[in-house]
Amino acid sequence: MDLAAYKVRLGILLEQQVISNEAHDVALQAFQQLTEIVKKTDIEQAEMLFTHLPMALSRIDSGEEVEQPAAEIMREIEESSHFTKVKEQVQLIEEKWSSPLPQGEKEYLYMHYTNVLNTNL
Repeated sequence: MDLAAYKVRLGILLEQQVISNEAHDVALQAFQQLTEIVKKTDIEQAEMLFTHLPMALSRIDSGEEVEQPAAEIMREIEESSHFTKVKEQVQLIEEKWSSPLPQGEKEYLYMHYTNVLNTNL
């Protein structure tokens, strides 16, 4: 997925009021940040991450929470050689969002980011 395709995807979600304006903006910034990290304009297998992210932010805004992924999955994610970069990306999202993310949402983002970085680095 490249930036143009992502803008279209976000536009549809925003138009259908599935995500908020703020979630749109933060997700777009996160995508642009990731293109710099992987040094690619077309990020492979990024659809799950970048669909989940703005929807997760909108869920947080409305007070909804998700259950955390299984502990076994998280142990595997934490062993990834990219986990430090993954945590940095989620921390940047929290800073742009201006409030902490619930642990369950962070762990799903860790999982998605790890998959994307494993594919693109």
